[in-house]
Amino acid sequence: MYQSNGIPLCHCGLPTEMKTSWTTRNPGRRFFGCKNHGKRKSCRFMSWYDPPMTSRATVVVNGLLKKCNVLERERKKERIMWVFLVVCMILVWIWK
Repeated sequence: MYQSNGIPLCHCGLPTEMKTSWTTRNPGRRFFGCKNHGKRKSCRFMSWYDPPMTSRATVVVNGLLKKCNVLERERKKERIMWVFLVVCMILVWIWK
């Protein structure tokens, strides 16, 4: 069933919301899912909005996601190191 605006209704009868899949098989692919998904009264309704990606596009997107995750981890380590250095400099300055 669909609402007048084209948004599907889930099995609960509620309007669905657009979500994005970040699984390895469907990275970045949008779908309509139940608002109750993952809650106590969970409904497993989902309906794809985007067409399937080609296998090459899936490989490329997964590779880019992996690189982004590595860069984010490195950036987080650098931020921690900068905070540590600033705290050390402040402590040295205070002790003098």
